[in-house]
Amino acid sequence: MKQKIMKRTNVNSKRNYSKFGEHLHYLTPEKLQVLWESVDDFRDKLILKLIFELGCRVGEFTKIQLKHINFQDCSIFFPAENTKTRERRTSFIPRDLMNDLKDHLKRQGLVTKREENAKKPSAYLFPGRYGKSSITTRALQKMFQKYIEKAGLDEVYAQDSEGRQLHKYTIHSLRHSHVRYYTTHRKLDLASVQQQIGHYKSLQTTQIYTRLTDEDVRKSYEGTRSVFDNIIIGHFRVSDNHSMVDKNKER
Repeated sequence: MKQKIMKRTNVNSKRNYSKFGEHLHYLTPEKLQVLWESVDDFRDKLILKLIFELGCRVGEFTKIQLKHINFQDCSIFFPAENTKTRERRTSFIPRDLMNDLKDHLKRQGLVTKREENAKKPSAYLFPGRYGKSSITTRALQKMFQKYIEKAGLDEVYAQDSEGRQLHKYTIHSLRHSHVRYYTTHRKLDLASVQQQIGHYKSLQTTQIYTRLTDEDVRKSYEGTRSVFDNIIIGHFRVSDNHSMVDKNKER
């Protein structure tokens, strides 16, 4: 039986987008692991993990230059002119990922091996096909689609007004996944995540990502009840309780 695909006339409308994550499709930690394991190219995996850990918009990522990287602080600076909100920010990545990035840049001859200084500070972190400009958002989307299909995670959830298929996961889902992972699974405070990803003006926008799914609620209650049931209410079934009452009546 074929899955029915919804047809939407304006899937990108602001009203629909704000409905508690209706289109905020994110990858769970388990699905992220499957995705990482499907990427067999070091550079591609580095790019996708950087986008995830930075939580940045894809357009912001393409504009990163070597001069924006601080190897010591494990940070990347986003100038105001390179951000969607036109506000500058600094975002941070794990130390291990920064070491991988340094190794990559050294192999490319873009960073000195000892001092770890950029040879061409104005050079783009990931140049395009001909090396003069940066990698494009289109190229990044194609890369992501390649691996999401390879991982067996690709889903089509709707069609637009022109009949084009809309995939549940796009490269922008890595940004959504970052917020979801660090707020829900790592319990990081919203203010820190908000600054990392550049949601300065609206905490409500960031909170959209934190709405629990039915599965989240089920697991939370299941885990809590298994631990505390014996302590607080005792471990017995309702039917057992009725049996005890019936026996008392017989006496």
